Amino acid sequence: MRVTSKRKGRKVGRLIILFIILITIQIGFGLLKNSIATLSSTPIVDGEIDTSRYVKLSMLLVGPSSTEAIMDYKDSIAGLNNKLKDSINTNVEITFIPFDEMSREYPQIFNSKENYDVIYTSSKANPGYFKLVEQESFKELDDLLPIYAKNIWQNINLDVWDDTKYKEKIYGIPLEDVKYRANSFIYRGDLLEKYEMEPLMSLEDMEEFMDNLLIDEVDITPIGINESSAIRLYDMLVDLNADWIPAPGLPQSSLYLVSKSKDNITDILFPVFSNEFMEFAKEMKDWADKGYWQKEALVTDSVTNGSLELGKDGSIFGNIFDYSNGFDNEKFKFFCFGEKNQKVIKESAAKNLLSINADSRHAERALMVIDAILNDQEFNDLITYGIQGEIIKNIKQKEMLDYYESISIEDPYAKFTFDASAVEEEIRSVVRINSQYGIPILLGKAGDPIAAVNEYREKLMAAGIQKIIDAVKEQLKDFTFVY
Repeated sequence: MRVTSKRKGRKVGRLIILFIILITIQIGFGLLKNSIATLSSTPIVDGEIDTSRYVKLSMLLVGPSSTEAIMDYKDSIAGLNNKLKDSINTNVEITFIPFDEMSREYPQIFNSKENYDVIYTSSKANPGYFKLVEQESFKELDDLLPIYAKNIWQNINLDVWDDTKYKEKIYGIPLEDVKYRANSFIYRGDLLEKYEMEPLMSLEDMEEFMDNLLIDEVDITPIGINESSAIRLYDMLVDLNADWIPAPGLPQSSLYLVSKSKDNITDILFPVFSNEFMEFAKEMKDWADKGYWQKEALVTDSVTNGSLELGKDGSIFGNIFDYSNGFDNEKFKFFCFGEKNQKVIKESAAKNLLSINADSRHAERALMVIDAILNDQEFNDLITYGIQGEIIKNIKQKEMLDYYESISIEDPYAKFTFDASAVEEEIRSVVRINSQYGIPILLGKAGDPIAAVNEYREKLMAAGIQKIIDAVKEQLKDFTFVY
């Protein structure tokens, strides 16, 4: 009997000890949880967002050049920081990734695990947004958005959010509601009336318009264009082709790849090797020789939208929504290259996003900053600097959006992310050659067009263009397209 009693006593004692241990663990876990919560720089205290702790954030955006961006936006950034300091006790250091250096600098940011809080991301960049999400580079935002970015959460359409989701989760904030690839020739309507011409609808119409300017408007340059905007000529070539659709593999800030047709989007080609490009090169040489643009187009950087508005230029190239948002719709007209062949592409919202570093200690405050900037007209252009197109702002543009929605096609590559890791060196080489040989050809400044195009093609082959094309084709084999 005594032995049994001792065993029962020991058993009870062990249960008591175990109970005490469990209670201790539970209390400790609660304390740890509270401790972790207080590590947040922006906790919720008594139902309110607490911004009493000062935070300085790092934001990486895109722009034409770091120096230019810093100089042009120095005062704006200072004003933004003053407002952020007063409202949410935050400052932000903004660094611009040069747009023409994206192919080189952007991958380095992720390869070197550079420290940042907020970064511009895109499904069209290298590395692409969806690939980076897959690699757990970005913070999941579903639970944070309704609390720390209420304006963004309430104002962005659910369909737009769906464009950005990876496995039903949000990792990026869209910078635009709806965006279309609607490259256009924007020109002065008063001059069109002066020469009693109908709205321009072809290259031949454009030539007639510019020939009239050369004859009668000696103080007006028919087309305002320079080296950085010359890629618009390539956009025009692609969009006027009845079949080609822009494809992944090369950045679209450079001469890019296309699919053979809307119905055959896994067959990839580089237009530079086509007869169409050779004929286009000859035509651009004629345009340059006629004087459609200034002789120093290859080296000047003075062309701006203001030159068109001031009457110095008769036309420029741009996106149709730049036109509708930035110009007097009665004074300026446009010719949208993709409209005739119904190739105005409705692009995914995942093309232009802001994402938050998965390792950021200030994700909540970062969301508050993005929310503040995107809802402040004065500072919104800091975010969209270097990105074509702007958010809808007027009724005229709403009417245009409705029209283009009715004739547009979905971007077939919207959810496809090209893994460029095996051809990064080739891509850098091709982009460099595009700049060195392709841009002068587009501007008619490369001498004999036949010889120039043939040399250009040889350089591209040596740089590995075929390896890039083959890599894109191979990856597209395993991709399921959703229409």
